[in-house]
Amino acid sequence: MASNRTDKPIRLFRPGKGGRELSRIEARAAGEYAPLYKGGRAKALERAAEVARERTEEAADVDPEQLARDQAKVEAGFWPKLKRVARQIPFLEDLVAAYYAMRDPATPFQARAALAFGLVYFLWVFDIIPDFLGLVGFADDGTVLTTIIVQVGSAITDEHRRLAKEVLGVEG
Repeated sequence: MASNRTDKPIRLFRPGKGGRELSRIEARAAGEYAPLYKGGRAKALERAAEVARERTEEAADVDPEQLARDQAKVEAGFWPKLKRVARQIPFLEDLVAAYYAMRDPATPFQARAALAFGLVYFLWVFDIIPDFLGLVGFADDGTVLTTIIVQVGSAITDEHRRLAKEVLGVEG
């Protein structure tokens, strides 16, 4: 992976405490997200998954200059936003691993383009469910990211996940 200052962000949680912190976030999310799934999956989340599938399919045709623009947007806003909202995001480890996979030149182009879209979507404040709604506001972001990760499969490697755990202060 290319090396620059953004490869070494400050840790979001103290080493060894990240696992407990992530467990607390996930438990809180389970309660907060429950109303969205009452009687089946909410229309907003279905739409988020549909958008992610469409964008993943279109990623093969993305202009390399568009990918560069999307990556620049992610580089500019990812760590500041993540630091502001980390305690509200139950999909934190996947989000950070996706960031590292997007930046990795060894990641296939289509996967990088799809991951860049997912990360740009995370940065948008006004998306399908606006982020300012707190924990529930990140449900669509998590749906988009999860859908993309499922589609790009093995593009997120063990090394990307190791880097994510390191940043989050999760052992193992």
